[in-house]
Amino acid sequence: MATGATWRRDAVARHHLRDVARDPAMPTFTPDDLMDDGGPSEGHVVIYDDDHFYMGGVLAELLIARGCSVTLVTPATCVSEWTGFTLEQRFIQTRLLEAGVDVRVTRALASVGADHVSLSCTYTGREEPMSADAVVLVTSRVGDDALYRGVLEQRDIWPDAGIRSVRLIGDAEAPAPIAWATYAGRRYAEELDGADRGDIVPFRREIAALSET
Repeated sequence: MATGATWRRDAVARHHLRDVARDPAMPTFTPDDLMDDGGPSEGHVVIYDDDHFYMGGVLAELLIARGCSVTLVTPATCVSEWTGFTLEQRFIQTRLLEAGVDVRVTRALASVGADHVSLSCTYTGREEPMSADAVVLVTSRVGDDALYRGVLEQRDIWPDAGIRSVRLIGDAEAPAPIAWATYAGRRYAEELDGADRGDIVPFRREIAALSET
């Protein structure tokens, strides 16, 4: 079962392990909303990016194209920090700055008010307000495993239905980049009807270890 995942609306991710205070009067969106053609089309939008991959920058460009003014806030020291491993970071940040996106680094989302957000410095903790008409939270995702859990509760009828086993794969098991979800599908097909390997991969890999001598 590969039933996917949804983006969180509570700002929980790498920096915040608990929900931040949010006023329900502030329009708050996730990447899912914008990808469904929803979200703001005008005004000042604050994107809080604690995902650190490509999504925050992509949505910033989308909102600029819609006519919004955009501030991208991230607790990292640069935009899309993880893309430093894929050699894209410099190009992403340059493109956003040239598009007119206001970039605020080393700033975390402290709270969301009715007409503003409060940002806190990741080094000093000092807070500063910023007016906003809407907020987009690009934080973490939660796997949708409701169908999987429901099927597990009906194990007693599996034999009559011809079901030998049920596995959860892809984003439903552990939200990750598209490439990882694609690999999960391929791996399941290759191991179909075989023993469940768990975390053991079906290919040789080099594993570094410290010698005692």
